[in-house]
Amino acid sequence: MIVREYDPADSDRLYMIMCGSLDETYGQEMLSYFHLQWPKGQLVVCDYSGRPIGFLSSSKIDNSHARIMMFAVDPNFRSMGLGSELLIRLKHIAMMNGMNHISLEVRPSNMRAINLYRRHGFVPTEIMKNYYNDGGDAMRMDLLFQLNI
Repeated sequence: MIVREYDPADSDRLYMIMCGSLDETYGQEMLSYFHLQWPKGQLVVCDYSGRPIGFLSSSKIDNSHARIMMFAVDPNFRSMGLGSELLIRLKHIAMMNGMNHISLEVRPSNMRAINLYRRHGFVPTEIMKNYYNDGGDAMRMDLLFQLNI
């Protein structure tokens, strides 16, 4: 599999993955918005033919902190390590940009995602009541790491 930066030509395929994987409703324009905000934080994983099968979209909060905004892998390609590849690549990009903190929000009921994040060093730090559009709660998870300077 190939992990690369987002290309606007990916947006139709990634929007299909968003709609089939995320339980929040996002407009397709969100991909372009985050790309304009921080191009390096928009990652796409592709099959060997180059077709996008997953993505991670993050935002640069400040010079030390990135936040994962959207993260999804096509259900037909889950449990193949693709989510891990995206997280590893984002951590590397964050480190190369002098960041030492990555955060995200996840539904407390999404144990599959929580377990993935924990395997990569994220720890729960806060429960946010009524966070999602449907009134569901969110768990904030944070990854803090040392920069090797």
